[in-house]
Amino acid sequence: MGDLEYMIDPEPIEALKLINHRKTTHVLLIYGEMVASYEGRAKSQLEELMPRLIISKPDGTFMVHESSKREPRLWNPPPSSLYASIEQGILTIRSVRANPREVVIVEVPIIRFISALRLGTTVNYRVFGREEDVVNAIVNNPNIIEEGLQVVAKEYHTLVGDIDILARDSRGNLVVIECKRSQAGPEAVHQLKRYVEHLSQRENGTVRGILAAPSISSAAYHYLKLYSLEYRRVEPKWVV
Repeated sequence: MGDLEYMIDPEPIEALKLINHRKTTHVLLIYGEMVASYEGRAKSQLEELMPRLIISKPDGTFMVHESSKREPRLWNPPPSSLYASIEQGILTIRSVRANPREVVIVEVPIIRFISALRLGTTVNYRVFGREEDVVNAIVNNPNIIEEGLQVVAKEYHTLVGDIDILARDSRGNLVVIECKRSQAGPEAVHQLKRYVEHLSQRENGTVRGILAAPSISSAAYHYLKLYSLEYRRVEPKWVV
């Protein structure tokens, strides 16, 4: 029971007891008919009484969600403090952030569901699929781009920016590789062109430019061909 507690159609006093008992240790979910307001650096109100969802976390994160969009309609970041009370028979919840002072107030006259969930926290969290991961995947296995490629440097500094990967192909040509974790657009091609032109003015021989990304937009592909640059598709599975 300690990891999961819930009530359906609870009385306000029952919901209040659960909130006050578990607000610092559990994630709280409160579903019901509610109105809400925010006051701080700006003002906002959700005046129409309708079904909404409150999510409150032990670190002080507080969110009021509706049926659309990823972002909450109203929210307070940690380390906000949560206060609950019953005012004129209505469950009233306040999330207060001290600095800058921001207050979210929610009145829930009709409580449909409330739960307290004990969740874990990941300590060693890493986001895969960043551009850094794409760079490292190619450095660890240059054959992803082409056979015989040898990496000279990564994050190679130039006057026009840092080149993700500088390499040489099997014929000894210098190769500039610009990496993207998602679809590459025209700006990536323009940046690659600047790198190639910069090095071409300082190096003897051919300087190739390769754009490495999971996909490329039609506009970017147009410029790629216009500037005589190349594209290599990098599969997400190679990165992870």
